[in-house]
Amino acid sequence: MTGPTSPRQHSCGGIPERILRTGFHWLVITGCRLLFTLTCRVRVVVLAPVPQRGALIMASNHISHFDPPIISGFFPRRIDWLAMEELFRSPAGKRIFTWLNCIPVERGGSDRTSLRRALHRLSESRVIGIFPEGGIRAGDWSILNGAGMKPGLPALSIHSGTPIIPCALIGSDRLYKPSNWLRRTTLYFVIGGAIDPPREDARQAGARERFAAELSKAFTAMREEVVARFGLSPDDLPQTPQARKGEHP
Repeated sequence: MTGPTSPRQHSCGGIPERILRTGFHWLVITGCRLLFTLTCRVRVVVLAPVPQRGALIMASNHISHFDPPIISGFFPRRIDWLAMEELFRSPAGKRIFTWLNCIPVERGGSDRTSLRRALHRLSESRVIGIFPEGGIRAGDWSILNGAGMKPGLPALSIHSGTPIIPCALIGSDRLYKPSNWLRRTTLYFVIGGAIDPPREDARQAGARERFAAELSKAFTAMREEVVARFGLSPDDLPQTPQARKGEHP
């Protein structure tokens, strides 16, 4: 006979630890939302209601270092970000990003530890945030223009059975120019409808590729939605940090 199995430990520690993390996260994200509300004009477009319960994967394009706090401040649910491992190397960085419930990821290749942690968070009905491009991208390299994404996003969704909320952020790259903080730059944040992963045919050949193609169409459609709704010009669309800083006119 085998004895009763002990309950699985919560991914964010015991109750006191979770209370501290929740309070710290609320203070930081509320501060970020206030900062960008005061310094920018944030236009949030919700194409479909975001489920308020259950596991979700929030996936967005990545055009600047300001994206995580902007998205966290205006997405309707708390996000546990997949973040590059370099942010955790200093004692202060490790404490801050751990208390923000971020999951460190080694960008050099397959990181099974971060995958297990992400799956654990999803099993607790949390929201995982991911930039499927794998870094800051603009122009033809952006998923908003149909560029390919890293395989981790569709793989995580299929493996966990979790729907993806595709999002598009436009305008945050302008914040690389200091004077734009005084001009109330307009930011456009589009929240798309949930896309469910394939279930019955998930193990069939090409299922992951077809799912990735479906996600790609969703990102380009959101870009077209923003351009049409707000009359954006090509200069409004994502540019490289160097171009926004004026280093490469």
